[in-house]
Amino acid sequence: MVLDDLKSIRVIAVSPSSLPVVGTVADRLIASAARQARVVPLAGGENPGPGTFRITITDRLHGTPREGAWMFFRIGPDGSGEMLASDAHWLYPLSSVVLEEWSGRQSTESSDGILVVPTFSWLRNLSDFLVGSLRNARCFDREQYIRQLARQGFSHVTINGLGVGRPFESGPPGDVYSWFYDYSPDLDQFVDSDLLCGYYPADYLSANLNFLKENARLAAKYGLTPGLHINSPRSMPDAFWDRYGFLRGARVDHPRETLRPRYTLAMSHPAVQRHYRELVRKIMHEVPEIGFMHVWTNDSGAGFEFVSSLYAGRNGGPYLIREWKNEEEIVRRAADNVMTYYRLLRDEARHVNGSFRLVCDLGPFYAERRHILPQLGGGIDTGEFGFFMDPDGKAYSQEMLRPDVIVHAKVEAGSTNVVGTPCPRLLYERLQNVRMSGGSAVLSGANPETLAPFDINNEVVRSVQFFPSRPIDEVLQQSADILVGPERSRDLVRLWDLADCAVRAFPTDIPCSTFGFPWFRFWVRPFVPDIDAIAEKDRAYYERFLLATFNNPARVDFNNDMMWNFLTMEEAGTRKDQIDSAVLPPLREAVALCEDLMARVPSVSPGRLALHDLHDRLAAMLCFYTTMRNTVAWTESVHGFLDAANQEQKEACTALCRAMVDNELENTHRLLRLWEESDVHWIPISRTGESLHIYGQNFGELLRKKIDLMERHAMDEPGIDPDYMWRMPGKALQSQ
Repeated sequence: MVLDDLKSIRVIAVSPSSLPVVGTVADRLIASAARQARVVPLAGGENPGPGTFRITITDRLHGTPREGAWMFFRIGPDGSGEMLASDAHWLYPLSSVVLEEWSGRQSTESSDGILVVPTFSWLRNLSDFLVGSLRNARCFDREQYIRQLARQGFSHVTINGLGVGRPFESGPPGDVYSWFYDYSPDLDQFVDSDLLCGYYPADYLSANLNFLKENARLAAKYGLTPGLHINSPRSMPDAFWDRYGFLRGARVDHPRETLRPRYTLAMSHPAVQRHYRELVRKIMHEVPEIGFMHVWTNDSGAGFEFVSSLYAGRNGGPYLIREWKNEEEIVRRAADNVMTYYRLLRDEARHVNGSFRLVCDLGPFYAERRHILPQLGGGIDTGEFGFFMDPDGKAYSQEMLRPDVIVHAKVEAGSTNVVGTPCPRLLYERLQNVRMSGGSAVLSGANPETLAPFDINNEVVRSVQFFPSRPIDEVLQQSADILVGPERSRDLVRLWDLADCAVRAFPTDIPCSTFGFPWFRFWVRPFVPDIDAIAEKDRAYYERFLLATFNNPARVDFNNDMMWNFLTMEEAGTRKDQIDSAVLPPLREAVALCEDLMARVPSVSPGRLALHDLHDRLAAMLCFYTTMRNTVAWTESVHGFLDAANQEQKEACTALCRAMVDNELENTHRLLRLWEESDVHWIPISRTGESLHIYGQNFGELLRKKIDLMERHAMDEPGIDPDYMWRMPGKALQSQ
């Protein structure tokens, strides 16, 4: 068997100048099988003897150049063989396939070698665990997570989370906009420039840079290509404008989400371009392994001058646009300004890393996109991940792109609101659709195994990456056999299928059901007919981390944010009915089935732990989808009451509202019991305290406050103040 052949290895030959991942894989082979082997540096021209196993990153397979991404494994009965890969990021996953998939094979099956071509040559993580607030989640282990990504076949990883608890950005009392700076930090949060020197504390920059370096070291250890996901160009500190006000560019904050304007630099000014070049040079000097940057903009305190989707409207400084220009000229100049920045980042980074690539989100540029797309290429790529801001809902045409542009597809792979939400068949279909369409680059998710140790979605990603022709039924059956044994594996697959049905059926256009869910504190805020009837002091426990200023109607209206009305009463009712009929029933069935299985599985059975883990995640999913159901039930009933034309309609809506309150109250009791009794990490919980993006250890206390307020206000008459946006801070001022 292959395992016996691995045990026969006596020498692991590596290049004297090999990358860290080569040593990682060599150590893994020694620890797992080749216990008698020693690592020996050998030059490429030396002839290895019997029992020598070679590990190399190369563009040649048996002396012949080979293009693209590939992996090759060969071993003979005497332990001689080789493990080759076209890139550093394929060595560790190849070792995983060898040890986990092929170790039981007959020796003859691998004596001539096995070639594996990954499905996606670029597979990158879509996660807040390394670049956002979830980096502080309890039980999250950075190295274990990066090792997991490598095993799954990810090639690239974003690593630029802040190394401190919260961002430097601040605001006046009641301003919550600073929390948008807690994720995807820009370059100036790690290094400074001559222009910016002294505006950020030295210890702050040092902590962030050290954190970035450590993440880069871990990525290199497992062969992943590290990169940055930045919101850029981002705003500058207030004190900066006292001296350099003439460099002010666009206002980039959302005027109805903040109490203080934020401005970014005027990109067309030579001093600003020198500033950004210096930032890139410094960060590439400190972390030369950086292989890419993904730029998101026109949101979260970042933006470009005069583009159409700035929250404050087209605006900017005095250098780019002169007065009295027509719409088309403004659009063209704004687009060229965007490309100036993209090229600047690419060109400066390539002085250090010649293979560096820039990935740009074009979602915000729906007016400028037609001028930007033809200019992409030469290492500047784009993707399909940012078009939610396109008012026409139109994606770009592939025909507008040069052939060398890589188009990255975004594939959702679960939720961080309930970590480990199983949807294996849906994920498989999404990945296979990208594959069949010829896509080679994917941005997708992976839940950390330290939080979700039995997540089937992770195995689906790995299977499609390395064994794309393997049917999903086979993937699920094999995984279930490993987790609970053959006699119960069909039941486990049934549980996954029921959860998959629920995820598929959930209406994707229900507001705040993805990344915005924690922002509006739905799990801990009271669902009552008239939120404003609750005293402000009683609402303070959740409103201090609610994404809403004191006069934002989102504080008292589930269907409104920043003056946006999300759904009509009829639309809300339709979505509520869809959840009631197609989402909650399979979840209830899954929870009941899982409880029945656990009652029949001995406590010492190895499969009991996996079933217990899945049960609590299914129960959390049921709570989550019920809460989302009740957000639209609130809209249907409360807005319906206010729009009612007669008393009969008012009474009907009042009954709907009270049913909604009872439903959410019962649901919150279930959620509280799950929180108090479960030892499963089904929700990310911060080690450093609650914030806008993540709940804290006091989650149970907040749920109890929600229950108390709902019980006290369940019978209030439905109401929403239509003039809420005109309020001044404090009830005392409002009554004058």
